[in-house]
Amino acid sequence: MTFLEAYVTLGPDTIAISKALNIPEHEADRLINEAMERRHDKQVQYRRQIDARRLA
Repeated sequence: MTFLEAYVTLGPDTIAISKALNIPEHEADRLINEAMERRHDKQVQYRRQIDARRLA
């Protein structure tokens, strides 16, 4: 199972993901934080594109 599969299936549960992937809990937490940050960055970028279109 990959991290993304575990994240989709289990949500942001560090303990469950660490057990599913057989990695330390702090590593699962780091991967979850990265995934959430990427999602946030994409949302911000999308909002900026929409705002730019409205101003054009």
